[in-house]
Amino acid sequence: MDQATKPIVSLAKNKNISQAVKSCLDNIKIPDLTGKNVLLKPNVGREVDPKLAINTNPEVVEAIFEYLKQKFDATYLIGDSPIINTDTRKAFEQSGYKTLLKQENLFFIDLDDKPPTVLKIPNGRIIKEIKVSGYFNKIDYIISIPVLKMHMHTGASLSFKNMKGMIYKREKITLHHLQAPEIIKLYKNPKKEVKELDFAIADLAHVIKPDLAIIDASYVLEGMGPSSGNPVKLDTIIASDNFLAADIIALAITQPKWDLNYVPHLKLISELNSIYPKGIDDIKTIPKDIGRFIKPLEPPPTSITIKYKNVNLIDIDSCSACLSTIFNLLKHNKDFIDEHFTPEKPLNIAIGKGIKPSDLYSDTFLIGNCTYEQRENGIFIKGCTPVESTILDIIKKNVEKEKK
Repeated sequence: MDQATKPIVSLAKNKNISQAVKSCLDNIKIPDLTGKNVLLKPNVGREVDPKLAINTNPEVVEAIFEYLKQKFDATYLIGDSPIINTDTRKAFEQSGYKTLLKQENLFFIDLDDKPPTVLKIPNGRIIKEIKVSGYFNKIDYIISIPVLKMHMHTGASLSFKNMKGMIYKREKITLHHLQAPEIIKLYKNPKKEVKELDFAIADLAHVIKPDLAIIDASYVLEGMGPSSGNPVKLDTIIASDNFLAADIIALAITQPKWDLNYVPHLKLISELNSIYPKGIDDIKTIPKDIGRFIKPLEPPPTSITIKYKNVNLIDIDSCSACLSTIFNLLKHNKDFIDEHFTPEKPLNIAIGKGIKPSDLYSDTFLIGNCTYEQRENGIFIKGCTPVESTILDIIKKNVEKEKK
């Protein structure tokens, strides 16, 4: 790629995160946004505390808002569409956004509170249309502000995957349920299994692209993301008006041994157009030497194992929401589990759309709607995803029933 046409990615590192945001954005040519409807789209998918690197750091979003409003007299919106069973405003408030949401000239929107807009994807390989937020056609400029995370199913979650939050309500779930074996078997990836989910996310790039990507790497999540990994403080901001370039550089500093094959949806997107960057050599970075930003993270696990000898997890093609819920259930209730279950008589849990009768024991708890077809072969707990407290309550009731 010619040096003059290479996309620019700016990086800045500073313990003062507001200064990091300013230094980073000063190197990016942002168009005149005066009079435009500008969406700040952080990743706020769960009701969790701030600085866990599960949701975007509110200090980063506030710094971006302050930077932009000083330059452009625009209408600024902030919103997301979180995982199922999550209240959008509660997720923002618990994640530390209360003060920011009170700012004048910043309007909070729940991306799910308007009837959806249907976008056609004629060139999609797996999905041909998608329901997105009813606000979509009202927005002139989208700024994707993800937290940098490793991801157990997609390799990493960065600026483009954050756009999945533009999808309307339960339509997101359909991306996890698609079956296209005839397409999968034709696509070879030497580094990581490619799934229908990867193709579906890549198909979105035909119709949904952020205009500006600002990746929050103030705190990043290593290991078993998107919600059960370990936060690591990097004090870094990454920005570009080319989302794919931003995501490639985010990977370059956190997984320097990876190429795009390790994040299949980005690899698939890079193949959609010959001018899209394929790797770090196709990108101009500011500064040119990014060595001081490199901090290798623990990658997501290639297989999921449970460290509890008295728990038997049967997981076949689950989504990250179910898997994260189960891991949090086990982590938060270890004393109860140790008291009532043993290696000889373990707590049997099954999740995922691929569960078959031969995988199950009669006392298996079938978690989530994906296991509905096997409901006669165990103890079915409905929901997508059922909340942790509901699962625990049903397990406790079953334990008491067994005692009688």
